[in-house]
Amino acid sequence: MIIPRKFKTINVHEHVRADEHGELNVSLAQELLHAADLLGIDRLCVSLPSSEKLVDAQQFHQHNNVVWQAMQLSPRFLGFCFVNPRFPAEALKEIELCISQRKMSGIKLYHQHFIDADEQREILELAAQLAVPVLVHAGKCTDPGTIAAQPRLSNAGHFLQALRKFPNTIFIQGHIGGGGDWEWNLRTLEGVDSHNYYLDISGSVIDSGMIRRCVETIGSKRLLFATDGSLEEGVGKLMAAKLSEEEMRQICHDNFMDILKRRKV
Repeated sequence: MIIPRKFKTINVHEHVRADEHGELNVSLAQELLHAADLLGIDRLCVSLPSSEKLVDAQQFHQHNNVVWQAMQLSPRFLGFCFVNPRFPAEALKEIELCISQRKMSGIKLYHQHFIDADEQREILELAAQLAVPVLVHAGKCTDPGTIAAQPRLSNAGHFLQALRKFPNTIFIQGHIGGGGDWEWNLRTLEGVDSHNYYLDISGSVIDSGMIRRCVETIGSKRLLFATDGSLEEGVGKLMAAKLSEEEMRQICHDNFMDILKRRKV
């Protein structure tokens, strides 16, 4: 099963990896491109975040260098710049480098802070000025192990608060199928009304009806195709949803292109 080529599908949430020397693992990057070819995926937004609680400026700069190398390897890779808001001055400098000079397509935040936390303010305000999206690792975890490992994991409630605090920032909530209580996330999002909010459909969870429920809850104009490492699962659950051609065009291509057209740098 593949996504028909006519949709020119953009995968908004994927990752590249570093090799043992801290450089781009070219072999894995080429395998990712090959897998995308087989599944009908045209372009891939990639980042290299860290799950560590303390990621210093040198580390996130090195990670973004790997993403930059992927962009040079193939124009099909669209980079996202990972930063840690604990180091605001360094994070802002890194974003200016990655977005303004290296022309990356967005910013990637992990679980170092909740998305609506005051620590995020300078980053989210700069993202609004540049008009680039902020893709955020997210979920509604329920098991004690995940809660202990990711105590600042943002859920749908945090995104609604962030939209109120930072109404001009474009948010992408990561992987509705990433684990935890995805149905709680959708119930919380019901009725959300913002042209700056999007949800990506990635994650290894492939519960029956998930994508259809997303469309019914927040609408196809707020959904983005993504896989986050689960490429076959991502394509399979999208195609199993039996969406209309217009819904497919929006989710696979048009919605993200609309985001890119807002860019100011």
